Amino acid sequence: MELLTNDVKEQVRPMLADLQHEVELKVYTGGSVVVPGSDATGHQDETLGLLRELAELSDKLTVTETPIAGDAEAEAAGITRAPTILFRRMGETRTNLRFLGLPSGYEFTTLLEAIRMVATNDERDDKVGELAEQLLLRTFVTPTCPYCPRAVLTAFELALANEAIVAEGVEANEFPVLSQAFHISSVPDTIIGQSAQHRVLGAQPKKQFVEAIQAAAGVPA
Repeated sequence: MELLTNDVKEQVRPMLADLQHEVELKVYTGGSVVVPGSDATGHQDETLGLLRELAELSDKLTVTETPIAGDAEAEAAGITRAPTILFRRMGETRTNLRFLGLPSGYEFTTLLEAIRMVATNDERDDKVGELAEQLLLRTFVTPTCPYCPRAVLTAFELALANEAIVAEGVEANEFPVLSQAFHISSVPDTIIGQSAQHRVLGAQPKKQFVEAIQAAAGVPA
């Protein structure tokens, strides 16, 4: 069953017509075994189906599927949940722009804009500065939240400018165990680092994201 209607395809096609670089959408998939205390594999068949339909609308898009288990790149990048979409230009090795789950509803906008961001030649201004080590930003979202795409895309913009920043959009309903671990009660909610000590609630301006990252990393503002 097709996930994109003809009307949606006609709206999306012009948005993908001016991509300047080829983009790889690498989808990490998992099995049916559920580890106690962890989330089950999410809607990976629907995610793959959606991305493949999207790729039919542009010759600049390539969708690949890779099982997490035994994959060296996934292990090195700390990718453990499926489905995880990795966004990057074809031929690049960066692994720091990701979306966990099915990008449906308002998150379909995130999907399209992330593709366009990766495919453009725009210079990115690194407002964060040098980080001593890699820092993970998890932005929890839901498909029915109209403000969530802005928060995810702000995190993606910062990650594009600074490869020490790993930005993940996380579909909160699809990964309830992870959401509960960070006490997610409303979205968007961006957790910075491995605890809830530093977070950005809501779709705040980029300046607030930068200040929160610098506070979490101990970087002078």
